[in-house]
Amino acid sequence: MARHRDPDPKSDDRHLGPLVRIGDPGEANVIAAMLRSAGIDVRMHGASFGPYPVGIGELAEVEIWVDIDDLDDARSILADYQE
Repeated sequence: MARHRDPDPKSDDRHLGPLVRIGDPGEANVIAAMLRSAGIDVRMHGASFGPYPVGIGELAEVEIWVDIDDLDDARSILADYQE
């Protein structure tokens, strides 16, 4: 009998690539929500998501990563947002 296991993000077989680095975690969440609403899976990395969130300077920066197959679509959505 197969047991259900949650996927381990460290062993994820998808190939993720960086999309953008944002200095405002709130804005990063807005961008991530827009990408997700377009069907693009998003991974966000940054100290602001740890147990002791940091919101000052470079420590507040959030990197948004997407599957490399979705990079072009994600860049287009990001460009429209930044206009």
